[in-house]
Amino acid sequence: MSRRALAAAVAALAGLGAAGCTTLDNAIARISWFTTMSDQVVVRPFELPRTPPPGSVPITGREDSLDLLTGVTNLVNLVPRSDASVQRGKLLYDTYCIVCHGPAGHADGTVVPKFVPPPDLTLDASKQRSDGYIYAMIKQGRGIMPKYGDKIRGVDRWNVVNYVRTLQGVP
Repeated sequence: MSRRALAAAVAALAGLGAAGCTTLDNAIARISWFTTMSDQVVVRPFELPRTPPPGSVPITGREDSLDLLTGVTNLVNLVPRSDASVQRGKLLYDTYCIVCHGPAGHADGTVVPKFVPPPDLTLDASKQRSDGYIYAMIKQGRGIMPKYGDKIRGVDRWNVVNYVRTLQGVP
C-alpha cells in the first residue's frame, strides 16, 4: 500500500470517527427554533427537588402545616384510647419506632448502639409532653429523628400516640 493510499485511508477513518461523535440531538439542538427534551428542567442525582408552590395540594390530600415550636400543645387527640386504637398504634410502633425506641419505649432498640440514643419514652420528661407534641414529632421529626408523616398518616398518628401513652402507663 502506498503512502498516499495509507494517508487517504487514515483520513477516511478519521472523518468517519468525527462524524460518529455528533448525535442527531446535538445537530438538531443547534437550530434555535427547534428544541429537544435535552433542554428541560430535571432533578439531577443527589440534588433536592424544588419545593412545591405555596397553596399546592399533595395528592394524598391537604394537611395543615405544623411547626413543632408553635401550637403543638393546643392539638387535642380526638381518637379515644380504645383497644382497637392501641392495637393499631402498636402495629405501627412495631413497624417504624421499635428499632430506635425499643419494644417497651426504653430507648433500647436494635440500632441504638450505632446512633445517638433517642429519649426514653417512659421517663417523666416524655410523659409530660402533650399528645400534640408526640403527634408533631411523629409527623415532622426533629434532630436525628426522621419525619414519619409520609408513612404514618392522619388518624394513625393518634393511634401511635395512644400506644405510647399505654407504654408510659399514663391513664
